Amino acid sequence: MRKTKEDRIKKLKKKHIWPSVVGLIVILFVFTIIMAVAVGMSAMDIVNKKLADSSRRSEKIAGLFVDYNQESADEITQMVLSHVDVLDEVEAVAVYDAERKPIWSSNDKYPALDDSIQMEFLTVTDAERVGVLIEQDDEQIFTVDDGMIVLAEDAFKHIFSSSTINETGAFANIKLWIVTDADDKEVMVLNNIPMYFQDFMMAGVCLILCGILIAIFVIYYLISIISMVSGMHKTNKVIYTDVMTGGDNWLSFIKKGTGLLKKSKRSGRKYAVLHLEMLKYRSFCTCFGVSKGEELIESLYRALKGEVTHSEVMAHQENAAFGLLLEYTENSQLEERIEKIQNTMSSVLPGIKMYFGVGVYLVQPGENDVEQLYNNAMIACEMSGEETEGKIAYFDVEMNNQKLWERKVEDDMERALINREFQVYLQPKISTKEEVLGGAEALVRWINPTEGFIPPNRFIPIFEKNGFILKLDDYMLEEIAKVQAGWLAEGRTLVPISVNVSRAHFTREDLAEHICAIVDKYQVPHDVIELELTESAFFDDKKVLLNTVQKLRKAGFQVSMDDFGAGYSSLNSLKELKIDVLKIDADFFRGAEAEERGLFIVSKVIELAKKLNMKIVAEGIESKEQVEFLTGQDCDLIQGYFYAKPMPVAEFAQKYSV
Repeated sequence: MRKTKEDRIKKLKKKHIWPSVVGLIVILFVFTIIMAVAVGMSAMDIVNKKLADSSRRSEKIAGLFVDYNQESADEITQMVLSHVDVLDEVEAVAVYDAERKPIWSSNDKYPALDDSIQMEFLTVTDAERVGVLIEQDDEQIFTVDDGMIVLAEDAFKHIFSSSTINETGAFANIKLWIVTDADDKEVMVLNNIPMYFQDFMMAGVCLILCGILIAIFVIYYLISIISMVSGMHKTNKVIYTDVMTGGDNWLSFIKKGTGLLKKSKRSGRKYAVLHLEMLKYRSFCTCFGVSKGEELIESLYRALKGEVTHSEVMAHQENAAFGLLLEYTENSQLEERIEKIQNTMSSVLPGIKMYFGVGVYLVQPGENDVEQLYNNAMIACEMSGEETEGKIAYFDVEMNNQKLWERKVEDDMERALINREFQVYLQPKISTKEEVLGGAEALVRWINPTEGFIPPNRFIPIFEKNGFILKLDDYMLEEIAKVQAGWLAEGRTLVPISVNVSRAHFTREDLAEHICAIVDKYQVPHDVIELELTESAFFDDKKVLLNTVQKLRKAGFQVSMDDFGAGYSSLNSLKELKIDVLKIDADFFRGAEAEERGLFIVSKVIELAKKLNMKIVAEGIESKEQVEFLTGQDCDLIQGYFYAKPMPVAEFAQKYSV
């Protein structure tokens, strides 16, 4: 169940903010890179087109020098100069011969060409290949190769680093020499390429549009993240809010408490886990109504909340129970504080007395499993019982061992029943007149394959609490019916054997029919089976009890009352309940007062029973003096260690030759 609950909570809390934030950053980064690349490629394309135009222009000028010689020098000079004057983007032209000697210049200037520059910047292999040489800072910016103009790595730095808008409206100018082969000559044209804002307008528009789209996306994404954070906050509030009190619930208590205990390992603070429960809360709801009960829980929560500091936690656990994790220094200081808390809670409803049970577990260094620690505190409160109202019950190891034992018993009981580990023992009842066998009581013994012999007081109370006693009683009744049927078939003389019937059985109105069905399956006379019930059964559903006993007696069963005198209303039960046998409780024969008050009471009980036509059985008899006293009081049967301990069925049959 717990794993299923944790899985459901994990699903509710599954969403985290960080994937969304990381996703936003990644997407922004990718969009920025894409936008930068797109704008850069667009700018490069514009620059490349301008360079291509300059390259073609330079080739045309170089074509004028194909037939250049001394005779045509003046004519060509005029033609070239006219181009230079007309074309704004051409500033100068220089021509070198095959040996790289300057032979002509439009402004009497020649770029310096040494071998290193030639090797690094010029590509002069044929007429179709063009090399580019930049003029500014003597650094190469662009290369034009096979008609493909390539933007060098640091191009933008050189182009724009010192750019200013000049009188032509250009924000930058690229000055470079373009070298072209013209037959056996090399013609260099100095190009001055202006860059205008309008050239990059389309790229700018794209940049702005992309920026707007990114901004819209970012805003949308941020709104989604904010919405997610708000949703997670609401979800956490639902997960950690108690429906009844509106405050922290048990999950919140475990979470916060675990955090505090982990910190206490470093800080050295001492903590105690408390289970604080209002006793008889259901009775309060019965008297005042469920809605008033819920209002009370809410009021108690508020009162407790005021007693808890920021370094402590508390929460409503269930019904009228609360869990607290309190800091303390000494046990005495903790107890004073608990007493103060109880007084505060008791004052919530003036005029109505409320009782509280308190279980405490003192947290040891390194322990931080809050749920287990609280369970220990709850065990301490539970095992202290209601008689410790207002007292503080501390958890100890023995309590935990007892709970572990109960768990083991409950785990093994069904298997034990199937494997017939529960064995029938018989303790004889001896007649006081002839000192012969007058009957027996069937007692259960558990022979566990791992634990060995388990005494009844270690498992019967557990079975009575969890309801398994119903199955065990039926099992014992059927086993006795089998035994009696076997002895009957062997021709043995049968004596009545008493079988316990738990008070839990008397919740069913067809109990008499149920018992008859079990016994009749083995065709055993009803008068050889005695049904023992405790007088505590009288205080459950009295009507069902009286009706069932009447049916059983009418069917021929003997009915006895076990442990007579152990309750508070025995005489009243005798007045209304017609039974056949009265068993006097063994406590009358124990203790310092047994010889005086106890024996006096026993004598009067025997006298009363005789007048009501009931047989008397005294159990727990261990001495000869007790036997002599009971014989003198005309007690019918004696059961106890003086005659015999409980023994297996086979041993009983052999010893008493029934």
